Amino acid sequence: MALSPSYLCGMSATVFIAVGLVLAAVRWFHMCRPFNRNPRYYYPGRPFVVGVYLNALVLLPYALFPQSPDAWYLVRIYFLPVTICHFTILLFSYFGNVMQWKKWRGPMLVISLPVALALLSAFALAVWPGDQVGALAPALLWSVLYVLGIILTGVCIVAMAVVLIWVKRFDEDDFSNPADFPVLLARRWIVLVIVTLALCWMAAVVASPGFMAVIMLLLAVSAVLFVISALNPHRSRPVEEDSEQREVPAAKSAASRSRQQEILQAIHTVVVEREAYLDSHLTIQDVADLSGYSRSTLSGLFKAELGGFFSYVNRLRLAHVAAYQKAHPEARLQEALEASGFNSRQAYYNVKKQLTI
Repeated sequence: MALSPSYLCGMSATVFIAVGLVLAAVRWFHMCRPFNRNPRYYYPGRPFVVGVYLNALVLLPYALFPQSPDAWYLVRIYFLPVTICHFTILLFSYFGNVMQWKKWRGPMLVISLPVALALLSAFALAVWPGDQVGALAPALLWSVLYVLGIILTGVCIVAMAVVLIWVKRFDEDDFSNPADFPVLLARRWIVLVIVTLALCWMAAVVASPGFMAVIMLLLAVSAVLFVISALNPHRSRPVEEDSEQREVPAAKSAASRSRQQEILQAIHTVVVEREAYLDSHLTIQDVADLSGYSRSTLSGLFKAELGGFFSYVNRLRLAHVAAYQKAHPEARLQEALEASGFNSRQAYYNVKKQLTI
């Protein structure tokens, strides 16, 4: 005897809950060594991720009573506004922490409150005996679902736009003041979030238990991909370690040693003698434009001969901070940082930590 669509959807809900619990455990307990010594840096937003996946437990009433109209309402509200809210939080909690940008928390808390209240209300209806949804005004309940869904979709789009702005700013290692931003991971997550948005709205529009069963399994796969993509740290290692591992033999084969010395002297003239390192937005392209050499040539020499662009420029900045404080003992640290090319106090501390390990 074939199972009804409701029971199939209930089975999918069980799978989704199980996947959520496993992912929450993996995310909390699995950390690669030696990165587990500093989980806040290498695994930003980890508590938020665990909380998001544990939240799948609220679907338990539907897994137990898949034919209940009240439990069906719980499933639908979970997979439209709630899931979209989850993925928005995942974006902000990870990349917001990477960028040390905490302003997202207040607005997200305000937006999440009505979503949380709606989810708790739906959960209460599902565990309370009787047809509560039918006794209330179903049209009003579905309106709440769609309104919250539209609002959260807009917020999620804003979150993706913010992350893409950061990606554009810190694409590749061209910046002397990078925020250690995992560009490739950001692009992958943006694709997964777009797919998730499409699946959630398809489930909301079709509103069929059979179709929802498929959507739940696909969203479980999406959640697995999210966690797998973040298992290995995407934050950069200490600069010295990177520079030791990344060799660029092409730089030496492309030009003679005398040619290299000529280019290195041009770099020194631009960055040191002209004090270009004091520009907090200095990039390799800027040095290329000022020196008259191509960006690819300079990039190879920076890595092969100078320990990398980031290291070279920021060591000069650190030395300038020390010299400035010595020459101006009355000056505050912020004044010394701004005079030395650091765009923030946090950037200074991050650089100092990486370059003095």
